This record gives sequence, C-alpha cells and structure tokens, in this order.
Amino acid sequence: MAESELPDIIPGTDIIFTDRDGSDNGAPSEVVLIPQPTSSPDDPLNWSVTWKATIIFNQFIFVFVSILTPMAIAPLSLIFEAEFNKTLPQVNMLFGAAAITLGYSNFIIVPAANLWGRRPVVLVCGIICILANIWQALVTSYPSFLGARVISGIGAGANESIMPMVVADLLFQHQRGSSMALYFWAYFLGLFIGPVISGAIASQISWRWFFWVCTILQGASFIFLLVAHPETKYDRPVPKVPDSRNATGTNFRIPRAVEKNEGVTVSSSSSEAQLPQLPPLHQILLTTAHHQTHGAPSRGQFSLLPMRKQLQPGHSRSVITVLIRDVVSPLKILVCYPIVLWASLSMGFAANSLLALNLTSAQVFGAPPYLFTADQIGFVNFAFVVGAIVALVTAGPLSDRIALRRARANGGVLEAEMRLPALIPYLCANVAGMVVVAVGCQRSWPWEVIVVVGYTLVGLQVVGIPAIAIAYAVDSYKTLPGEIMIAATIVKNTFGFGMIFYFNDWAAQSGYIKPMLMMMALTVGSSLLGLCVFAVYGKQFRRWTKDSKLHSL
Repeated sequence: MAESELPDIIPGTDIIFTDRDGSDNGAPSEVVLIPQPTSSPDDPLNWSVTWKATIIFNQFIFVFVSILTPMAIAPLSLIFEAEFNKTLPQVNMLFGAAAITLGYSNFIIVPAANLWGRRPVVLVCGIICILANIWQALVTSYPSFLGARVISGIGAGANESIMPMVVADLLFQHQRGSSMALYFWAYFLGLFIGPVISGAIASQISWRWFFWVCTILQGASFIFLLVAHPETKYDRPVPKVPDSRNATGTNFRIPRAVEKNEGVTVSSSSSEAQLPQLPPLHQILLTTAHHQTHGAPSRGQFSLLPMRKQLQPGHSRSVITVLIRDVVSPLKILVCYPIVLWASLSMGFAANSLLALNLTSAQVFGAPPYLFTADQIGFVNFAFVVGAIVALVTAGPLSDRIALRRARANGGVLEAEMRLPALIPYLCANVAGMVVVAVGCQRSWPWEVIVVVGYTLVGLQVVGIPAIAIAYAVDSYKTLPGEIMIAATIVKNTFGFGMIFYFNDWAAQSGYIKPMLMMMALTVGSSLLGLCVFAVYGKQFRRWTKDSKLHSL
C-alpha cells in the first residue's frame, strides 16, 4: 500500500492501529476501538471489567446448563429402549426433536432480543427450560416425552444466539475471538459433560433424577440472570466527524504529512466511508490507551423490560417491520452471502462430527468387546472436555493474535480474512481424530486409543473450527451476529436432525469407517475450500455485499 493512499474501506475492513508504518514494535495501546464507545457510563462498552466478566460468566452458565439437558441423553438410549419399548432410531428422535427446535426457535428469539432486549428474552427462555425439565422428569409415555423435548428445545434455543449477541454488545472487535471461543466451549462443554452426568445419575439412582438435577441447575442459572445480567443492547448513535471536503467512496488519498503523523479515522460500519477533516487521530476516536472502563449498568437496564418503549402504540409498525426483517435476514444472508454460508457449513459439519460419535457411542461401547454400562459410556465424554479445553486456550487467542500481527504488517489495516490461517491446526485435528475413531471402532481397537486419542482430537476441532469461522463471519458483517448464528444453527441442526434417521443404521450395515470418514471429508473439505477461496478473494465477496441495507441494522 502506498504511504499516501487510504486502504479500500468496506465492511470487514478496519484501520485498527494508529501507527500505520507497518512496524511490529507497537503496544496494545495503539489498537483502535471498534466500535467506538459513547461517553455514557451505561454504554456496555464502557462498563468495568468486573461487570463484563460477570455478564459473560452468567451467559456461560446459561449456555452450559440449557444445552446440557436436551443434548445429554446418548448414554440413556439403552434405558429408553427398554422403558418405552422403542428402537434406537426412535429413541434418537428424542434427541432430534430437541435439536431441530433449538435451531428454528431462533426465528422468534433473535427478533424478540433485537426488539425488547437480551435480558427479558433470556429470562423467558430460562423459565421455559425449567418447566420443560420438570415435564421430562415426570413423563410416563413416549409421545409425552417427545412433546417435552420439543418445549425443551424451544427454551434452550437462546443458547444458540444470545451469547454471541451479548459478546458483540460488550466487547470490541479485537477482543471477540477469545470470547467466541469461550461461547463455543460453554456450548460444547454442556454437550460433553451432560452425558457424563446423565449416565452416572441413571446408573446410580434413576434417569428421572437427571432431569430433576437439571431443573435445580437451571433454577440457579435463572436467579443469576435475574440479579446480575443487565440489558446489554444499546442504541449507540453513529459518531459524526466533520467533513469539509465532502468526499465519499472506498478509495481516497490523504496528505502524506498527516498520514505520517497520526493516521486517519475510517470506520467500516457502513459501506460508505467518509474522509474527514484531518485533526490528530486521538481527537477523532479512542484507542485502548485512552478508554476508561469504569462504567456500570443503570437501574433501568435491570428492568424486566428495559426497552418497553417498543411496546408503545407509535412503535407497532416498526415492531412488525423489525420482526419481518429479522425473520428474513438469516435466510437472505445464508443464501446470498457466501461468507455466511461457508461459516455455517464449517460450524455445522464440525459440530456434527461430534454428533456422529455421540449417536454411535452406545452402539460401539455398549456392545462386545467393550460392554460398557450407561455411566461408563458417559465417561468417554471426558476426552471431549480435554480437547475443548485445549481449543479454548488456543483457538480464540491464536486467531486474534494472527489477525493483529497481519494487520500491523498490512500498515495497520485489519481485514476480516486475516484470522483464517488459524483454522489449519484444527482441520488437522479433525482428520486425525475421525480416522482414529472410525478405524478403531471398526477393528475393535482398545478403547483407550479410540477415546484418549480420537475423542480428544474431535473435541479440539469442534470448538476451534466454529469459533474461528463464526468470528470471521461476524467480523465481515458486524451488525448481524444474531442472524449469523441463526443461519449457522439452521444448517447445523437440520443436518444433525437428518443424521438420526440414517447414521446408526448405516454404521450397523456398512461399518463405522464409511459414515465417519464422510463426516471428516465434509468438515475438512468445506473448511479447506473456504480457507483457500476467502483468504484470496474474501474481500471481493465482501465488496459485492457492501451496499446491502443489512449493514445498517
């Protein structure tokens, strides 16, 4: 990039370092805050680290507990077969009923969260989860159980979208990679630990007591949310910068002397970047060195309906407009935005690689030569936890570090695609893990090899790949975190729902190698294709959608 030329600023491209000379000796204080916070102390971006950590912790607990119940019944499959006199595919439908409603319920949850706030929506969903857990503990028939699972999925649907929205509300762009990894870790930790808990309780007490325990945990989470989770949605005005030259577009030139001194302010929050008058950069925007994080939520942000003005008569038309927009937007970006489609496929296939192992765990380890009990089948999920912990401490920080380092080498300009190379180690983990599990199950290898090596590597990739892929999509379309999660969840859960009808029978008829290596090929193939294409042409794809009205949501 020529020293006197501004970069091509479109959504997903941001000037993130104030020193744009390409040196690698800058401090974190030079990172530009994106988005720019207001001066109000109740702006969530200005809240103290303690408040931000408290809210993210509350979301972590909610995601963990609410996903634990509907997705933890794999070790109970043999028990349910005997209890309700059903086949394994029919028992797997109990999983599928919850999984499919988890995704599609967000067509209601996300618009409601955008209209009336994150706080009331997550509280309502928490209540639904509590009632559904009680119902599941008391069921006496298969149809009733199926109905309870559907309601459970509706309540738990909030864990698919609300935390990414809260992360975008609370944190700046350069901080989100680690928090998205934390989100996926909470999500998949619930998937991993749930079968351990359900298997142990079913073996020692009763399967019904698993749902009573979940009711207690969900009730505790609800109390935490009620008292320590203020509203994070904030209508932040777009900062206005003086523009004496009235120049718009995507490519500009600025005086060499000014660029040499301080750089220039450019935001990618819309497809039109305006070239301002050129005062020193610190007078235009904030960096981490000058940002004060001593704010706190206001009393109004703890209201049960913080954004109640949306219910006033004059807002009825806007409510309908927002509802229609938020229902249509996820489908539009899934079909028309290649980056979102790719991120959704990458997340979906990586997650369903784990599902393949969950669906077959009782089939593999409940049969000779292993003959595991229900609690022993659940214990194999500890290997997933180990892999997920490694991904938690590596995926987000690694992708953030790679992106910031490449941005500095690029003259301080951050492109959304700069985090993509961080995918490579997790794709390798998927290949190795799925091959070990497939061949090991087929040839009856020692369970230690299958679980310690194969399951651990699958646990590593199931957090790493979605965290990086979704962070890339959110970086590209910053105003659409909820809609992106709806799109990704639709792909993931629809494909997973279909798997329950064929995967076990396919494994029984053809062995484990073909179905499991199919999942490996889908995960690695789609992710690697996107990595190669978007690393080179990603900005061009973003340029094609830069004028979309969705950027102004």
